[in-house]
Amino acid sequence: MNQKNVRPINVLVIEPHHLFREGLKRVLETESRIQIIAEGENGEQLLPMYEEFQPEVVLIELNLPQQSGIDAVKDLTQQFPQAVALIFTVDDSFPNVSQAIQAGAAGYLLKEMDSSSISEAITTAANGGIYLHPKITKDFVSEFNKLSLDENVGAFIQSELTLPYHLLTARETEVLQLLADGYSNKALGEELNISIKTVKNHVSTILRKMGLKDRTQVVVEALKRGWVELR
Repeated sequence: MNQKNVRPINVLVIEPHHLFREGLKRVLETESRIQIIAEGENGEQLLPMYEEFQPEVVLIELNLPQQSGIDAVKDLTQQFPQAVALIFTVDDSFPNVSQAIQAGAAGYLLKEMDSSSISEAITTAANGGIYLHPKITKDFVSEFNKLSLDENVGAFIQSELTLPYHLLTARETEVLQLLADGYSNKALGEELNISIKTVKNHVSTILRKMGLKDRTQVVVEALKRGWVELR
């Protein structure tokens, strides 16, 4: 299907800084898949704006005036269980990531992301997946592993590494390990000396072969099966 004929994903942005909202709109103008249909400045505006505009995805700043973005996500998902919300911030600390996911966020984005990565995150969330910024994924899984061991519920990662050559090609297995290492598409392409398009093709193939929706699920599942190392 021609991308021009695909209906864009409608997005509501809750961000207290006007200049950043304007910059985000300009950045996403190049992404035909995304359309910002409404914007607000604080958590108090979130629920009435969501009800009025019915966006497919909501981008919410972590540090909102009067109410945190995490509390705003919690209120949103409690009142509208179908809502898809993404935290969008400069803060990559694990406690905030964990609290955001527990509150019902479908992902955690960092403001250093380029337009293509933001579009990928929004598309992933709109399609029912979870998106964590690559910088966060490794720490998130590492902390999850520590928690698993501390609570004596069994090791999260298999003790012996078994490469998944029964399912993936050697190159796809290499890409899978780099995803677990927290590489972004751009960094992955530079590491393997391949184009961003080729990287995306490899990731899409891995998702399809593993029967999963997003990169985060792929990394977690690969670690559980002992297909990649947490290094």
